[in-house]
Amino acid sequence: MPLSKLARDFAREINNHDWRDAPYRRDRAGHDRNTDTNRGTDVLTDKEADSVRINAMWVAAQVLGYHDPNFDVYEFAAACGVNTLNRRGDRDGTIGAGVRQDGYGRYMRPGTWEVDPEFITTDSSDFYHANTDCDWFHRGYRGAQLLTFPLDSEVPPRWQPCAHCIAGNSA
Repeated sequence: MPLSKLARDFAREINNHDWRDAPYRRDRAGHDRNTDTNRGTDVLTDKEADSVRINAMWVAAQVLGYHDPNFDVYEFAAACGVNTLNRRGDRDGTIGAGVRQDGYGRYMRPGTWEVDPEFITTDSSDFYHANTDCDWFHRGYRGAQLLTFPLDSEVPPRWQPCAHCIAGNSA
């Protein structure tokens, strides 16, 4: 799935920035030490600059992933100029581990360590649940993509409320 326009723009900006002296100065976006006449003498090593770039990528990815259900953190990281492969050439697991998600891939609300309250289900389920902690959800969950509905919305009648976790909270 291609990145959204907003994600592409964030990635371009993160990739375009010269991060070598980022902790030592505040300046406009897109700073480039090769062309800027207002550069200092303190610079980070390449490894330190990559760490700053990766952290900037993760901060932007947290917000983008929260708002875009099709967001791919690896595609975004690569577009930001971050190496997404480990030494063996496989996907580097630290890229995905750098964003705050629950065990089902839902991004936590920006600025918090909480997943938004919502009803959840899957295409293969007959019921919707209050959260992924429901024992009955775990019994039926087969690794399918989660479908979510905000608490203040109406869940389509295809799914019935779980009697074990939605006591009196039918949508």
